[in-house]
Amino acid sequence: MSTPGTDRIAISRVWLAGGAAFVLSLLANAILRSLVMAFFTISPLFQALAVWDTIIIFTLVGVFAATVVFAVMARLTRHAIKLFRWLSGVLLIVSFVPNILMLTTNGPGATVPAVVTLMVMHVITAGITVWLLTTWPRLRR
Repeated sequence: MSTPGTDRIAISRVWLAGGAAFVLSLLANAILRSLVMAFFTISPLFQALAVWDTIIIFTLVGVFAATVVFAVMARLTRHAIKLFRWLSGVLLIVSFVPNILMLTTNGPGATVPAVVTLMVMHVITAGITVWLLTTWPRLRR
């Protein structure tokens, strides 16, 4: 049914991988946030790190969006894994733009440690999500 060179992906496993990516990303981000809060003074005005709700919601939205995009790509393209990895890299870089703008426009509570922590959280979440989505659902030949 599939042609040589086509990624074979079990869509049911995509959703499982997405759920696991959310849980692992949240855990990793919680550890990072705890370490940063122990070693740096982060202003409570910096809402992106000050409130757990924000971290949970943004992690959920990002991982869910990535999961949906990967599931659609798996259905519509022959090389979903390669394309998804490329797109994820581009979008990760784009996700840094608002963070950098927080620093350059003196956003509330935005300091270098706070913004860099947020950017590292993006990298952690992207890495875990891309790794799980492109490995777990893949069917071996």
